[in-house]
Amino acid sequence: MANKRKRPAAMREEERKAQRAAARAERRTRRAAEQAAQNVPQKAEAPKAPRKAGVPHKKKKINKFRVAVVCTAAVLVALVALGVASAAGVRTPISSIAADGEPEFFSTVKPQASAAPAENTASAAPTPSSAFDGALFIGDSMTTCLKNYVTDGAGSTTALSDAEFMTRSDYSWDEAQDELNGGEGGLWLDDDTALTVTEAIDRFSATKLYIQLGKEDLTYNDVSDVTSTAQAVISALQTKYPNLEITVQAVTPMLEWIDYQGLSSGTIAQYNEAMQTYCTGKKNLKFLNIAAFCTEGYLPAEYCADPEGLCIHLNDEGCAIWADYLLGNKTPEPSSTPTPTPDPNGDSTDNTDTTDTAGDTYTDDSGDYTDNTEDYTDDTGDYTDDTGDYTEE
Repeated sequence: MANKRKRPAAMREEERKAQRAAARAERRTRRAAEQAAQNVPQKAEAPKAPRKAGVPHKKKKINKFRVAVVCTAAVLVALVALGVASAAGVRTPISSIAADGEPEFFSTVKPQASAAPAENTASAAPTPSSAFDGALFIGDSMTTCLKNYVTDGAGSTTALSDAEFMTRSDYSWDEAQDELNGGEGGLWLDDDTALTVTEAIDRFSATKLYIQLGKEDLTYNDVSDVTSTAQAVISALQTKYPNLEITVQAVTPMLEWIDYQGLSSGTIAQYNEAMQTYCTGKKNLKFLNIAAFCTEGYLPAEYCADPEGLCIHLNDEGCAIWADYLLGNKTPEPSSTPTPTPDPNGDSTDNTDTTDTAGDTYTDDSGDYTDNTEDYTDDTGDYTDDTGDYTEE
């Protein structure tokens, strides 16, 4: 086999240099294409082949087709990468977003972000919950007046409408104590469900308890016995519910000169004073003196809902004052203890003279009705007895 003619070493070295120069030119072209894909203008620089002394410089032609293929491939790779990221739900990180908003795919130069005014990301302060969320009111017919005012009256527009009410007209401290000792419930939720005081607290997940009782207990019972029972009930509730906030509300007084079987403005004032003393300084226990607006110690007639009845219940105007105390719009001041004033006529414990059908007038300094003939006959004819005993026909 004939030997191939060897090219001079100088020629081989020149070819290798030319190949390296072409490779460098190709790399520059690829980078230029990549930068062009990012709209970053780049000044193209023609490759320079090294020149050796004594050897004529021979320029190597650039393969334009190859350059076009490389540029096209670079653009396609960038577009495919972007499409795959979008399809996968991958968000372009903030650090890869250039200052002009265009994403960087290959640039190793981190752009300087333009200064932007800081946004106020602080959220609005949450609306405070009502002070009566989780509040439960328990009481007798006096609290029923407040319930009706809150349910059907002007009180429905106040925060009191967020509270729950469980009342019964003749509910008492004595009955609440009986329930705590295992007795049946006396607070009716509906026609078929009766709850004890603790069942009511549990049912409504109460965190605050407003309780007003005593009207029924003070009838026929001494003030000391009533306050003792009330304090026993409160103590038991605090033991069972150590985090329950309990507010004992005062009993409002009656109209002037009214005395019903021991229930009077005087006994009510003594009871309120004893309960306020008991509640003072104890954890989670308060006393709200809603009777403070009765500055003379008696219920003003303009706030009385039943002047022809028991003379103790509040009308809407009276309940509005009660609500103001609860809502913090009024601050109770100590109310005076009434001193019973005799009837101007001197013949009755009430403020009117009552005459029976026979024309006799009821006169009694002890508060009991007896007429001057010792015959009991009222206006309705229900009670008639010649022996001095009340016997209904």
